[in-house]
Amino acid sequence: MKVLFVVFLIVDSMLFTLASDTKYSIFCHWNTEAYERKKTSFFDSWSINVRLCTHLVFGSVARLDPMGSGALKIINQKFLDNRKEIVNVRRDSCKQIISVGGMKDDAKRFSKMAASMAKRDQFYKSLINFLFKWNCSGVLLDWQNPTSEDRDNFVHLLKELKIILKEYHFLLLVAVSARLGEATPRSYDFPKMAKHADFIILNTYDHQNPYGPKVEYISPLYGNGSRSVERDVRYWVEQSKISKKLILGIPLFAQTFTLENASNTVVGAPSKGPGRQHVYSSRAGFMTFAEFCAETAKWEIKYDKQAQVPYAYKYDQWITFENGRSISAKMHLVKEQRLGGAMVWSIDADDIEGICGESYGLLKVVVSTIGSPNILTTAAPSTDGVGLCPKDGLFRNKWNCQAYYECKYARRTDYECSVGEFFDEELGQCKPSAGVKCNQDFVNWRPGEDGYNSDNLPPNLRVVV
Repeated sequence: MKVLFVVFLIVDSMLFTLASDTKYSIFCHWNTEAYERKKTSFFDSWSINVRLCTHLVFGSVARLDPMGSGALKIINQKFLDNRKEIVNVRRDSCKQIISVGGMKDDAKRFSKMAASMAKRDQFYKSLINFLFKWNCSGVLLDWQNPTSEDRDNFVHLLKELKIILKEYHFLLLVAVSARLGEATPRSYDFPKMAKHADFIILNTYDHQNPYGPKVEYISPLYGNGSRSVERDVRYWVEQSKISKKLILGIPLFAQTFTLENASNTVVGAPSKGPGRQHVYSSRAGFMTFAEFCAETAKWEIKYDKQAQVPYAYKYDQWITFENGRSISAKMHLVKEQRLGGAMVWSIDADDIEGICGESYGLLKVVVSTIGSPNILTTAAPSTDGVGLCPKDGLFRNKWNCQAYYECKYARRTDYECSVGEFFDEELGQCKPSAGVKCNQDFVNWRPGEDGYNSDNLPPNLRVVV
């Protein structure tokens, strides 16, 4: 059986609360369409670990009225019918943001709303009502692909909305296409947008198209032409003049293609179109990371060191995705360019249940790199989900005596003792650390160091970033 690729840099991360002293924001986007997925790809409020996020963004809940009034309309009543999804998440532990837009046909609705004072007024009223009713902390405007004719109206919308939201202490976020091209400066007034918005989410992957004529990386850090996250970020930093307001978007979902020739597997190879849909998410050209990592033994995994991204293929299927190594590289770009943080799109696409190792494995790479250094400990790496819980019971994490986990029905749930306590495996409870024998015998390894490969990993190896 093939060892589970380099998806995890298994990160130093098991504590669940982001300390308030972290200087970066970590936005967790939740695509509530995940309600419609099946089995391990299904995601609801019980799956959320909001303590790994500073902000939680609810997507696919509301959009502009299709009749053109400008008002906010609910599109996912199933989500809102159960108020615990929003109300039970404390605003002081994780700020909650409602996302508006995000679909291709929303661009015309935004354009008409922003150009009309009456329609803007309807939008403001309905938005404020929604934010108060659902105990939210702000709004993300996801206006995809505005035109040059929308440029001034976009700024005017942000200026007015910021004034209104500031009165009620709500946050204003805006998602933009970060890719370079002639349309970018024509569509966005960088300095003015940065002046009015609290945060600008740099969407680095929205230009990828599984229906295109060739296979392409979803979000290459480096590359030629217009496909370079690093170049796009530098441009936005230079133009906006306020790097701390810029948030780097990280895709946690995978994009799939069908190769025209199964023997030609390099990036840029001809494609017939999107890959076949997975049985759980049932969407062509798309897979959650959990869906993919659970079947990696069937795929040939590669890593492009120049672009700093992984990809894989099997038969005529080709997939582009993110793993711990590629996300870690992007997080170092966040720090280098002094951005305000990162947003993961979306947490529902991560390995929530820890099928392939640690729960929320990709999100925790983000946390380990730009989160507070005071919150990170280590979870044991695993190459096969079958071995995570061989029997029921409570077990101490062998990498961290303060952490432990429960195995029940072959599923693992992680916990942690209070500060100053270790988990006593014999008693099955947390006890003062002085009275618990703690043997943390492990070997540290960091990406880039020699000495190990996927064939000779010692059982006590701890991979850190």
